Amino acid sequence: MGKRFITIALWSLVAVFIINTCFSDKEPPANTGVQSQWLESFEVPAPEAYDLVLENELVRTEWSANGASCGRILLKEFTPDLHDGAIVEGDWLVIYDSTWVEEKAGSSYSSYRRRDAFRLLENQSDFLLPANPDSRVKQNLDSVQWDVEVLGGGNELVFKASFPTQGVDLVKSVRLEPGNYHIDAEIKAVPRSKVAVGRDLTLSLSTGGGIRTTDDNFYPNPYVGVGITDYGELDDVDFLLPDGSPVPNRAIAEQWSTAGIPFVVEGSKYFLSSIRALGTNRFQGAVAEVLFDDLAVTQDVALEGDNITLSASSEYWKRASVSGIFNLHLGAIDTYEAKQFQWYIGPKDTRVMTEEKYGEMAEVIHYADYGRSFFYRLFLTSYVAPVLLWIMNMFHSLVGNWGIAIILLTVVVKAAVFPIMRHSQIKMAAYQAKMAKVKPQLDAINKKHAKDPQKKNEETMKLYRQHKLSPPVGGCLPMFLQMPIFVGLFQALRSSILIRQEPFFGWIDDLAKPDALIDFGGPVLDFFPFSGVTTFNLLPLIMVILWVMHQRAMPKPTDPQQAQMQKMMAFMPILFGLILYNYAAGLSLYMITSSLIGIFEQQIIRKRWPVPGSPQAKAKEEAAAAKSGSK
Repeated sequence: MGKRFITIALWSLVAVFIINTCFSDKEPPANTGVQSQWLESFEVPAPEAYDLVLENELVRTEWSANGASCGRILLKEFTPDLHDGAIVEGDWLVIYDSTWVEEKAGSSYSSYRRRDAFRLLENQSDFLLPANPDSRVKQNLDSVQWDVEVLGGGNELVFKASFPTQGVDLVKSVRLEPGNYHIDAEIKAVPRSKVAVGRDLTLSLSTGGGIRTTDDNFYPNPYVGVGITDYGELDDVDFLLPDGSPVPNRAIAEQWSTAGIPFVVEGSKYFLSSIRALGTNRFQGAVAEVLFDDLAVTQDVALEGDNITLSASSEYWKRASVSGIFNLHLGAIDTYEAKQFQWYIGPKDTRVMTEEKYGEMAEVIHYADYGRSFFYRLFLTSYVAPVLLWIMNMFHSLVGNWGIAIILLTVVVKAAVFPIMRHSQIKMAAYQAKMAKVKPQLDAINKKHAKDPQKKNEETMKLYRQHKLSPPVGGCLPMFLQMPIFVGLFQALRSSILIRQEPFFGWIDDLAKPDALIDFGGPVLDFFPFSGVTTFNLLPLIMVILWVMHQRAMPKPTDPQQAQMQKMMAFMPILFGLILYNYAAGLSLYMITSSLIGIFEQQIIRKRWPVPGSPQAKAKEEAAAAKSGSK
C-alpha cells in the first residue's frame, strides 16, 4: 500500500506542476513602487532606417546613427518557425526587431518611444540632456544624432556624440568578430572643460525588449533577468516574467539597487540577448520595463481584421526589457574613462554559450531552464537534464535523427533502471509471500478486535515483529529514480534548442512541437479545454493507449487495498494525455517507447525470467512440475 500511495503522490505532484505550468494564474509582475524620473520626449522620431551593418557568417546586425543603437538582428543559421504564423523574411531568422516594441503616437497606451537593442541612456541624471523643468519631459541618448565612423574593414562602428555646453564627449564602439554570436563594446566618456571635471555620469545599457518569442503555454516567454552575486560569485538570477498586465506607471516594472551585477538578460524559449560587464566592471544596479508587444497586435489584427480595440489595460503588455546601470567618472580634461561590455545575441545553446567564452553569463541557461522553481530543485533537474541532453546529443551524432536519439535514450534509461527495479521486485515478492502466510492471522485479528482499533493495531504490530515483517526500504526506489528522469526530460525537451525544427519521420517535422497530423486552422470549440485544441495530435493518443495497456499487463495484486490503489492509478494515463496533448512530440515519443519497453518486460521478460515468489514464478514452477510428473 505504501508504494502505491507514494506512486500516486509523486505522479499527482507532477500533474499539478504541469497544470500550473500550462495554465498559470495571471498575477501582475512585482512592482517596487519605482517611478520614472522623467517623461519621455517624442520630439525626435524613431529611426526610419537602420543602414549601418555589422555582420559575420552567423549574425547580421543593423544599426542607426539616430540613437547609436541596434534595431534589427538576424541569425543566419536559423530559419523562422514552421507553424507559428510569424512574419517571415527570407531564410534567416529575425531574432530581434525594435518595431515590435515602439510607441503609438496619440493612442491611449503611448508611453515610450521605440526600444532599440543595446541602447545607451543617461540614467537618473539630467546633466547631459536636461529635462524641461515644467513638463519633466526629457530627451535621451537614444534620440541623439551621433557621428559614425566605420573601422576594421567594416566589422566595427564607432559612434560619437558631443555635448559642448556640458563639456563632454561620449564614444560608443561596437565590434563583431568572425565566428561570434557576441558584440564587443566599449563606452567612453571624455571631459573637455572644467564644467565636467569631477562628475560621475550614470548611464545604462538596455536589451530593448524586441526579442522573438515562441508561442508556448509550457514555456512562457519572454522574460528578463539580473545576475545576483554573493561574495563576488554568481549566486542566482532574479527573473521577471510579464503576464500582459501593465504596471501602474506602464513602464518601470522592477528595480535592482544592489551593486556587483555581472549581467542582465532578456530571453525567450530558444534565444538570449544578454549584456555582460567585463573585467572588474560590474553593473551598479538594473531596471526592468514592461513593454507593449506590437508584433502580437499585428498578428491578431491580421487574424481578426481591424476591429481590435487597444487600451492601456490591454493583454498585450507582454514584452520586457532590462538595463544595467554603470558609472563613468569624469577626471582630468581630455582624459577618458572607458568600460567594456559583451553583448550576446544568439541561441540558448550550451555548446555555443560556454563558460570559457562567456564566464558567469553562460550560467543563464541553467538558471532560466532548470533553476527557476523549487520543483526543479526537488527533482535535481539542473543535474539530470544536462546529462540527458548530452546522451541525446551523443546518439544524434551517431544516427543523425533526434527522434531516434530520443528512442535510444529511453532504452538506455530503462536499461539503467532495470537492475534496481529487478532487485525491488524480488524484495517486494518476498515481502508479499510472507504477508500471504500471515494473512489468516491478520484476518483473525481484524475480526476479533473490529471494535477496538487500538488493540487491533497493537496485535498487528506484534504479529509483524514476530514474523519480522516490514516493507522493503528500496521498494519505492525505482519510482524515485524515474521521477527525476521524467521531470528532467520534460524540462529539457520543452526548452532545449537542440530539437527545434528537427523532424522524426512522416508528418512529424518538429519534435519540439505537437505532431499535428491534422491542422484544424483554429480552436475546435470556444470553451476550455477545447479552446486549446487546434490540431489533431496522434502521438499523445498512442501514448495513452500504450500506457493503459502497460497498466493492464501488470499482475493483479491479491491485497484488496493494493487492488484499490491500482484502480485509482488507472486514471493517470488519461489525465496525462489531456495535460500533455499539446506538448512536444519528443516527449510523447519518449513515453511511447517507455510504455512499449514496459509491455515487453511484462509479456516477455517476466514470463521467461520471472521474479522469485511472484505469481509468474509459481505458475512456471507448477507447469514444470506438471511436465515432469507427466513423464
